[in-house]
Amino acid sequence: MENQIPRILVLGATGATGKAVVKELESRSEKFEVVLASRKLEQVVLWTKEGMSSVYIDLNDARTIPDALKGISRIYLVTGYTVDMVHQSKTLVDSAQDAGVEFIVHLGIFGNGKMTDPHFTWHEIIERYIETSGIAWCNLHPNTFYGMVPVMYPVGNGTMLSFTGEKKTGYVAVEDIAAVAALVLAQGPAVHAGKNYYLSTENVNVTDVASIVAEIKGKVLPYQANNPEALIAAIRQGHLSLPDDREDKYSESGIEWIKQVYDGRLDSLAVTTTTFENLVGRSGISLKEWIGNNIGLFQL
Repeated sequence: MENQIPRILVLGATGATGKAVVKELESRSEKFEVVLASRKLEQVVLWTKEGMSSVYIDLNDARTIPDALKGISRIYLVTGYTVDMVHQSKTLVDSAQDAGVEFIVHLGIFGNGKMTDPHFTWHEIIERYIETSGIAWCNLHPNTFYGMVPVMYPVGNGTMLSFTGEKKTGYVAVEDIAAVAALVLAQGPAVHAGKNYYLSTENVNVTDVASIVAEIKGKVLPYQANNPEALIAAIRQGHLSLPDDREDKYSESGIEWIKQVYDGRLDSLAVTTTTFENLVGRSGISLKEWIGNNIGLFQL
């Protein structure tokens, strides 16, 4: 594929990060072809009618993968909120070896390689498998998405709640993750092979978030710093619910993540990095800016 224009396969092209990556790729000046992937055949048909390169791929059916990878040189690998990510990613990487894929960019987690929270360990297993595959790789390590802020700090009866006490956690915007992913995919392995990019723009706790929301709303917003047991009780009583876009095992892992943040085992997440600025050349989206654009998610 040395003399060909790179063909970049974007998995999860209908999801939040996948859509954002496609948008960022479309704004870049390098020469490449973007290929959209979906496990919904009707979506592939629609993309084709709209003149976009697309392929059908179902990561739960390994038989669909080889055809989808024909002519592909680079892959953006994003996984769903399920433990199935482990076997899905393995079968994809195995097929990528056979297809001669040159570069895999994996969207992972903000881990240190020895995490104990289940969904963090699933990502680390995938990373290690990719790294031993012989295919050039780059791992993106975003801290918690801004989109999780309203979930982490829900507002009820005029009070913002936290179930990680007053512990801080790093956050980053999906748009900024996508900007880095697109840059890495476009510039390719000659520049980014073997790199681990840690992305964390803001380091905040419930006090900080409540203050920002109150400032934007123009009203006082009290907060209550609870523990993980209070969250579990609220879920059992039907007062709160976990995000409905993930399977039970993943949700259980999310609760474990909250426990580890609360008791200090994940203090490593409470940091910011300059990685985004160093790569992209501008500051990342601030939490205040993000909340201002999504204030409707905080019902006071």
